[in-house]
Amino acid sequence: MGIKVIAIAPYDEWAFIEKEGKIVLLRPPHTASNLIDVSEQVVGNAIHKYGFVECDSTFSSMREVVRFLKETFVRLMKEQGIGTPSSEELRGLLKYATDDVLLEYLKKAEKELIPEGKQDAAEAIALELMKLEKVKNDQGMLDMCRDILEKCSQARRRLKEELASEISNNQEETWKDRFPDVLSEYSIGDITKLQKTIAERGQILPLGC
Repeated sequence: MGIKVIAIAPYDEWAFIEKEGKIVLLRPPHTASNLIDVSEQVVGNAIHKYGFVECDSTFSSMREVVRFLKETFVRLMKEQGIGTPSSEELRGLLKYATDDVLLEYLKKAEKELIPEGKQDAAEAIALELMKLEKVKNDQGMLDMCRDILEKCSQARRRLKEELASEISNNQEETWKDRFPDVLSEYSIGDITKLQKTIAERGQILPLGC
């Protein structure tokens, strides 16, 4: 049975995959110990609330999956810039732009693109402006560029934390339903650590026992 990619994140190397009849979240560094079991509801929320993109591709190995993710992430980042100039077009537009025009681009990035979840487009604008001599020599605009980059980073981090929290809550509910006696003695954190240890070893008990 192949490995099916269900949804991927355009802002990071996260993906939901279906493997051996289970749905799991795959995160960097893309190792077996970093797989987290999730429900279909978590996948649905990730698509509708956290910007994941639905996918329907099947591969024969995890190596093929990871290669597909890396290639697709690059393409999705470019597609997220639809509606904004490409880097080459942006450089041409900004080369002779007045300070007022440059400020308008910065305001658009901060007030429109970031709240709309278009961090890649906002970053592209800030990075291109930071290359201009007039921006390098203007501390105010330079600070705005740096602030935009930080806000993009914070937005991505916040989305990842919200999703991770939701997945953690989902795991706890699943364990409560399946093994109520276990959770009366052990925390979900202890159980998760044990899961990772077993996954890394690839077996429950050492050979020879």
